[in-house]
Formats: sequence, structure tokens, C-alpha cells
Amino acid sequence: MLSFTLLGRTVLSKNGVPLAQFRSQKEAALLIYLAQTGQAHQRDFLATLLWESSSTKQSLTNLRTTLSRLRKQVGDALLITRNSVTLTLENRQQVDSVILLQTLADGGQTDSAEKATTLQNALATYHGDFLTDYHLSNAPAFNEWAMVTREHIRRQVIA
Repeated sequence: MLSFTLLGRTVLSKNGVPLAQFRSQKEAALLIYLAQTGQAHQRDFLATLLWESSSTKQSLTNLRTTLSRLRKQVGDALLITRNSVTLTLENRQQVDSVILLQTLADGGQTDSAEKATTLQNALATYHGDFLTDYHLSNAPAFNEWAMVTREHIRRQVIA
């Protein structure tokens, strides 16, 4: 089972063991992006997200190579089609930032005592900002997404 700690120090693991060293931060960034968003993305979009300054042909080649390497680490959790890429996570319950946001959203639907406990448990998972240790060179679109996501989570925690 894949697990993603994206709040505070970033840790990506499989069955409790940190994933092997990534060749580049962009490999890990792709996996993080797919896990956090929880949906299929067009290959063209992902290539541009991470290799914006490269030609379309080169960015798609980079994506293909990166997907091949990631497949070796995460296996069938990575669903790759001719046009799109998806990371399947059982109910997305292995991504701490997703769990936090979902719990905060669900917390308003319970009585006050239960709500307080639920919110306290959710906030206990907040070990720091989203992807604080990630800034990719030559990937302004990814960095912008990370910053917007970081601010969104921060606002939800404060609210």
C-alpha cells in the first residue's frame, strides 16, 4: 500500500518502507501530484506541468521515461493509458493532506462534542505546511499548484 506524508517533511512509502531514491525531484513530484489530486490527468498536461520549458516532444519523452521508472516502484497503482495517467489509491486514505481536508470538511456535520474530537484528531495530522521541502527548478506551473494547495490547506486549518 502506498502512503504519502505531504504535510511537514515529505515522505513517500510503500508498505511502510520509504520508496527508493528517485532520480529527480520531478519523479516524486509527479507521484505527489497524482496522489493529491486523485484523478486522471492527460499526459500532455502532466508533461507541461513538469517540463514547461522543454519542447512538447521532449517533455512527453521525459514524462514517458519518468512513468516507466515510477511504474517499477509503485506497480499497478499507476494506471497509464495512451492519453492519461492515474494513481489509484484505495479511497485516497493514504494521503495525509487529503485526509486532513476531508476530516475538516466532515467535522462540521457532527454534534459539538464529536466535532471537537474529530477536529482535534484531524489537526494532529498537521505536522507542517504542504510540500514545504519541494520547489522544482524549471517547473513554475507545479510550484504554483503547490503554493495554491499549501495556502488552501493552511486556510482550512485556521478556519
